[in-house]
Amino acid sequence: MIDVLLVNGVVITMDKDRRVIADGAVAIDDGRIVEVGDTAQLTEKYTAERVIDCARHCVLPGFIDAHGHGGHSLFKTIATDNINDWMPIITNVYKHEVTDDFWYYEGKLSALERLKAGITTGVSVLGSMSRSDDPVFALNHAQAYAEVGVREIVCTGPCNPPWPHPFSRWVDGKKVTKEVTYEEVLAGAEAVIEALHHANSDRTRAYITPFVIVTSINPSAQLFGLTDFDRYQARKIREIARKYDTRIHSDAFGGMIHLAVQDKEYALLGPDVHLQHCRGISFDEAKILAETGTNVSASPGFGQINAWTPITELLEMGATVAITTDGTSPMTPFDMFQAMRRMQLLQQAALRDYFYLPPGKLLEMVTIDAARCVGWDDELGSLEAGKKADVITVNMQQAHLTPETMHVQRLVYQAVGGDVNHVIVDGQLVMDQRQVLTVDEQRILTEANEEAARTIARAGLAAYMQPGKYFWGHARAYLDEGRARPLFS
Repeated sequence: MIDVLLVNGVVITMDKDRRVIADGAVAIDDGRIVEVGDTAQLTEKYTAERVIDCARHCVLPGFIDAHGHGGHSLFKTIATDNINDWMPIITNVYKHEVTDDFWYYEGKLSALERLKAGITTGVSVLGSMSRSDDPVFALNHAQAYAEVGVREIVCTGPCNPPWPHPFSRWVDGKKVTKEVTYEEVLAGAEAVIEALHHANSDRTRAYITPFVIVTSINPSAQLFGLTDFDRYQARKIREIARKYDTRIHSDAFGGMIHLAVQDKEYALLGPDVHLQHCRGISFDEAKILAETGTNVSASPGFGQINAWTPITELLEMGATVAITTDGTSPMTPFDMFQAMRRMQLLQQAALRDYFYLPPGKLLEMVTIDAARCVGWDDELGSLEAGKKADVITVNMQQAHLTPETMHVQRLVYQAVGGDVNHVIVDGQLVMDQRQVLTVDEQRILTEANEEAARTIARAGLAAYMQPGKYFWGHARAYLDEGRARPLFS
C-alpha cells in the first residue's frame, strides 16, 4: 500500500517529454513519486491510504519561487509613495528596527502566503540586503517555514561596503547598536549555512548570498575595473561555497558581469551561481552568462521598462532563466500565475512582438527551469518517478477557468494563486481544499498583524503609510514635501 494516490486529474508532468495526461494519476509513497500515468492503470496497480479525487483539476509540480525576500511580508505597500527612497527606508528598518522575533512571525506569514499560492519551494534573502551579523534571524525564519511545511532556501551574506557596518539588536526592549566587521558577517553567514543547509529532512537549504557580485560600482556609472575588495569578496564567497558544498545566489545589474568575469579564478559566475535581476546587461554580458552556465532569474516590474532583462536572448543562447516574484514588498504578491503573465507582457512590449514567451515556456520557468536555477532539478520541478513528491492541484471548476480546454494556456492566462486547491510537499498533504493542515492560519494572521504594528511604531513608518495630497483626484502623484526625505540620517 502506498501513501497517496491522486486520480482523475489533468496531469501536467513537466517531464522531458512535457506529457499532459488527460485522465491522469500520480502515485506517492515515502515522500517520493512512485509513478505517473493513466488513472485506470494506476488505480488497478496501487491501493493507497489516501486517495484524492482530482476530477476537474489540473495536477502539476509545485511552483518554485527562485527569489524573494524574508521580511517583506510585514511591509507590504509601506513607503510605496516614496518609491525612490523605498530601499533605504526599508533597509534601515531591517538593520536597526526589527526584533529577533520579527523574523519568525514574518516567516510564518511569508510561508503561508506562498503555500496558499502553490509555491512549494521559496528562496528567501534575509532583508532587502541580506543580513548575517547574527544567525538568529535566519534560524527563526527557517523554523517558521519548517512549521508551515514549505521548502525554503535561506540566503544570507554580506551587504555592500563600507566596513565596519552598524547593525542593531533589540535587547529587553532597548536598541543596542554595534559596528560589525566584514569578517563577522561572513562568520554569521557560515553559521547559518552550517546549521541549515540540508536541514529539516532537506526541506531547508542555505546558500551564500552577497548583495551584488560587484560591490564597488553604481550600475549606471562609468566602469573601470575590479577593486581589491571586489576580488577579496569573490574569493571569500567562493571559499565558503566550497567549504559547505553549497551554492551562490546574488543580484547583478548592467556592467557587473563584464567586470566580474575579469577575475579568472574567483568570478561569481558559473553553474553553481544564480543571479537575480540582470537588468540592463549588454548582449556581451548575456553571452558570458550563457557561456559560463550561470543561472538567471528575473521578476516583472517597472524596472524592466527602464532596464530590462534580455530573457529571450538568454534563452535562445541556452541559458537557464526562471521567473520570480521578488515579493512581497513593496507591491508584489507571491503569485506565480500573475508573475508569468506580467513577465510575458513586459517582454512582448519590449520586443514589440506578441509571440515571445509562449505559455508552455512560462510554465517551465516557474517549475523545472526554476528547479535548475536553484540547483534542485534532480529532485524537484517535474512529476516523474523517483522525484520528491511536491505536487499542487488547481481547481478548474470555476467560471474564469471554464471551458476546460487547452489546460496549460488556461492556467497561464487565467488562473491565480487562490485557485490552488491542494498542496503536497515531500509527500505530505499540507493544504487540503484550501484548508492548511500544518498550522493555525488565523493565529498566524493575528500574530503577523501584531508584529507589524509593533515594528511600524518602533521604526516610525506611519509617516509613510498615509495617503499624500496627490493620492485622490490627480493623474500623477508627487512626493509630499513633508515626506521628501527618509526619517533616518
